[in-house]
Amino acid sequence: MTRSQLLKDIVNGKENMESILLRLKVILSDLDSKPITEWVNGELEGYKGKEDVLPEYRVLKGTPMGTYIVNYNFKYTNSHVPLSLLIKDDEKYDNVITLHVTESFDAIQNMLKKEDGGNISKMIDTGFCHAISTDELQIAGMNIRFGSNQFDDIVSKVKSKLIDIIMELEKQFINLDDLDIGNQVAEDTSKRDNVVVNIQNIIYDESVKIGDKNKISKSRLGHLFGRSKE
Repeated sequence: MTRSQLLKDIVNGKENMESILLRLKVILSDLDSKPITEWVNGELEGYKGKEDVLPEYRVLKGTPMGTYIVNYNFKYTNSHVPLSLLIKDDEKYDNVITLHVTESFDAIQNMLKKEDGGNISKMIDTGFCHAISTDELQIAGMNIRFGSNQFDDIVSKVKSKLIDIIMELEKQFINLDDLDIGNQVAEDTSKRDNVVVNIQNIIYDESVKIGDKNKISKSRLGHLFGRSKE
């Protein structure tokens, strides 16, 4: 099988990822699949709408770090906060330590270039810290810290999925570099349906029923990217 230039470019790293995504967007538009189109647009432009389905690889769990006082005597600074002692509800705890990464793929890459191996943090409102504090454990300030390796993992997963998607398209269609598979799709709609299912499974790891979960909510925190100063 002759490999497409599109596949060669992503494997060899000769083209930037925005160019790869844009070219793939043109090809995938012929499949007329809303979930697939929304995924490509999300990686290109960021996941902006509340109804966008966020892939699992963009949902990160962090570590609560900060300054707190135990029994009015012992002060801990830049330390792991035993948050689970204050928030007993698993869902509420999970919501605090979770970051929904809604930025575009290009924005994530640019962010990683500016970081030098440090941490990225989600700041927690001081009022919230005071509200959950007790006499035994008082939180003066807290952020949820995420390692840059977690964002590297997002980049790696997107690249891997793009390769799998292109290889899936190569199995079913010819001349991908023409950026037009419309006629081939029209000739065999059953092939189109099969490809759509396979690509959706690649994107969402067969873990998301479209419209069912991982919807972007109030926890989207695009403007909160930044290195922890503690």
